Amino acid sequence: MTRESRANARAASGRQRAASRQTLEERYIAGVPARIMRPRLVFLSCLGALLAFGLLMVYSASSVEALKEYGSSTYFLERQAFFILVGLAVMVAISRVPLYVMRSPAMWWIWATTLVVLMLVLVVGTDAGGARRWIDIGFTQLQPSEFAKSVVIVTAAKIMYEFYEARSLDVQSFLVLLLACVGLPLIFIMLEPDFGSCVIIAATVFVMCYFAGFSYKLIALLVVIGGLAAAVLVLSSGYRSARILTASDPWADPYGDGYQAVLAIMAFASGGLTGRGIGNSTMKYNYLPEAHNDYILAIIGEELGFVGTLIFFAVVAGLVISAFHIASQSPTLQGRLIASGSAFLIALQFFINSLGILGVTPMTGKTLPFISYGGSSMIASLVLMGLVLRVSLESSAATVHDVRRESIELVDESTAGEVRVRSGSRAGFSVVDGSPRPTPSAPPSRRGRDVRTSARGGSGGYGRVNLGSDPADRLRSSGPRVSAARMGEDRPRGGAPRGRNRNGR
Repeated sequence: MTRESRANARAASGRQRAASRQTLEERYIAGVPARIMRPRLVFLSCLGALLAFGLLMVYSASSVEALKEYGSSTYFLERQAFFILVGLAVMVAISRVPLYVMRSPAMWWIWATTLVVLMLVLVVGTDAGGARRWIDIGFTQLQPSEFAKSVVIVTAAKIMYEFYEARSLDVQSFLVLLLACVGLPLIFIMLEPDFGSCVIIAATVFVMCYFAGFSYKLIALLVVIGGLAAAVLVLSSGYRSARILTASDPWADPYGDGYQAVLAIMAFASGGLTGRGIGNSTMKYNYLPEAHNDYILAIIGEELGFVGTLIFFAVVAGLVISAFHIASQSPTLQGRLIASGSAFLIALQFFINSLGILGVTPMTGKTLPFISYGGSSMIASLVLMGLVLRVSLESSAATVHDVRRESIELVDESTAGEVRVRSGSRAGFSVVDGSPRPTPSAPPSRRGRDVRTSARGGSGGYGRVNLGSDPADRLRSSGPRVSAARMGEDRPRGGAPRGRNRNGR
């Protein structure tokens, strides 16, 4: 092997090692434009703050009940931390799945599997509170309707993408697929019954239809049909009608149907402006049922007060707004629909829980996202966040300039040729190496003053070229010194000095 071939091989191996050393920061941060990185950082910061705050509040709201029932005040805290770790792992896994995989035919198999699991809940599910929504898997219980939310969002986005952007579906096929995608899961969820999840899923798909570009006539028709269906479902069920009456006047039956609503209002009232302080709630002492679950916002209001609750709402708003910002930057319709649908679902579930606890709307049993205790709710919410993060990662698509920039390679060897060092210096210049040396005896210059001073300047510093104090001397290249007054005598008005050439003669 020749010397040139060995040099080329070393250069190629060096480039490969440099590419392999590309860190996560270089891949996901350094090369991402600020307009895309800014909402992503806000999104991740708000998400991390909510998860940490949720752990704190679950421990504060459940420590008394956990110590009484399980003998350990950290029982629910440890389980919630485990659910968060599992959810974060799932979120990272979802964020690494490209969007083109989510619009492949394999998505229909995932949707069909979800539908089968929803059917199994009605057969082998666990009853609790008059509903059959959970499947016991040993160490915990899973609620399939929570995971159906993300599956319906991704499948609906796939159908809308194929109709509006890929143009691979006609109108009839589009409507049939969309109704099957949304309608069949809602039917099985309604049979559990889980009216709250049905409302959240239906409203989310409706918003996705609006963002996709449905005509206003069709949107108005969907609003009318949805409103009539909701009214029929509410009036046909006794317990749903009772919840509406309780929300309208919880004090009418403070020890019956309105018991939890009354205690939640009392918790907010006792919190005042700044709250009692973290851990100082009184309602968690077996007064307020489900204090660490559905009604955890009442404990937040009691311990943090009005100001702390507003700060908590601001963090949630930052998460949702940044997710919508990520959706607006997606280069594809599928990405915009997935991110906006996930953000709207989290926001809607948050408002349903908050308004239900405040007594504005009927309580539906929906948890507070990222805050309430529960494995299914936590993991399902983090799945939605993984979808938003995936959309953000694909928003920084490479442009023509990025591709051209990546094709540019650095040259390992100089192209200027061999370096040659001058053996001497031109007249009037000298090379100073910076080392101390004695002052040479310099002959007087033609201008009558020393051009070079000592290398050390006499005071330990390096010398400078003495240009003189007269500006006229510095402007003249040669010849005897001429004072400024003499120059003024020889200079005519508005012209050069009389009778003198370039050398001053």
